[in-house]
Amino acid sequence: MPEITFVFILFVLTAVYCLWMGTRHRWLLWPLLIAYTFRLFLFALDYTRIFRPPGATADAARFVSHAQHYASRDWQSLFDNIPLWHSSYYAWLGGVIQKVVGESSLFLLSTNFFFGHVVVAVTGIISYQLWGKRAAVVAALIMALYPFGAFNSILAMREEVAIMFFLMGLYFYVRWVAGKSLLGLLWGGLLFGVAVLLHPGWVSAFIGVAAYLFYFLYRNLFIDRPRLVTRLYAFKMLLSIGMLAFSLGMVTVGGGINLGKGIEVGGASEEGIGGAIEQRFSREALGGSAYPGFIAQGNPYTQPWLIPARVVYFHFSPFPWDIRSPRHLLGLVSSVLYWFLAWRVYRGWPQLKAREECVALLFIFGAVTFVFAIGVTNVGTAIRHKTKLLGLFVILAASSFTSFRVRFKRK
Repeated sequence: MPEITFVFILFVLTAVYCLWMGTRHRWLLWPLLIAYTFRLFLFALDYTRIFRPPGATADAARFVSHAQHYASRDWQSLFDNIPLWHSSYYAWLGGVIQKVVGESSLFLLSTNFFFGHVVVAVTGIISYQLWGKRAAVVAALIMALYPFGAFNSILAMREEVAIMFFLMGLYFYVRWVAGKSLLGLLWGGLLFGVAVLLHPGWVSAFIGVAAYLFYFLYRNLFIDRPRLVTRLYAFKMLLSIGMLAFSLGMVTVGGGINLGKGIEVGGASEEGIGGAIEQRFSREALGGSAYPGFIAQGNPYTQPWLIPARVVYFHFSPFPWDIRSPRHLLGLVSSVLYWFLAWRVYRGWPQLKAREECVALLFIFGAVTFVFAIGVTNVGTAIRHKTKLLGLFVILAASSFTSFRVRFKRK
């Protein structure tokens, strides 16, 4: 059957990709092979119903069903009703491709299996460029073995493909900031834009880019203005101004974007952003892993501690008092890892603030954290959303990974 053949090809192609990246970057070979083995094991557990990862029975099944629905429609109907800026866009893309290669309930899963290994590789490469081989190996191993990141690779959900485009955008963005790519800012912005199409919450990346570019332009045009203006310098300033305008446009496109579990930015509502934030603290937390009431509800203006408290809960929950069932114990893996990453960021803070690339990344990290954290009142949802920025968090934490002792074989 053509669809089964396609799934098999994707798994083989993923293995070839891992070996190819391992030959180009020898230090990446073992992390990628470990990632492949771990994800293959999780896939077998899910396929045989021995263990169903969170989201496998609800969200993933919905995307598969929607993709098959789109695949059954005629071409004109498909392109007359493209669900841009909506979660269905991921299913629509899957449906379009399945009309060509054949329908299969494993199609979206198998593509995510490939994308997950790209995520591991790109995170490791960015870490390598910033901090060297030792830190990059540790960063890649974390991405390879983090369970909730691996779950995204074996489920038919839009998270993994959006994360991949976001991290690829970061790769070019970092190179531009470092002066190693003249058009890196442009390529980074385009890739961030693809991530936004797949998940509107990624517009927070453009908020971070806009904030950094405003800081960058102000510093270069008014504080550190050079006496001699070269063509290269002028081009970089013009590109920065253009990307700043594009970033602000992405934030306000279409009359405003509802950021999924986050806030609405650039909307036509008279309440504006402030009203949207206040609204996120007025809803009762629901679900078996809901936040405590004192975190979920309140007035963020008369109780300003609520916003940083929501951010802390977003990154570091579940706490011991949040554990209500044996299944919740798995969330402690996430809690321990993010506490560890925060500690390594603290240890590496002198290196982070001294590098311009990391200053730019911190702007994005802050924006993405704020947008997703404010709208989340459930530990399970928080774990899924904070996995989106795990690669960026690991890259920042890798600033102090050089103190780890890892043995390397000579090439």
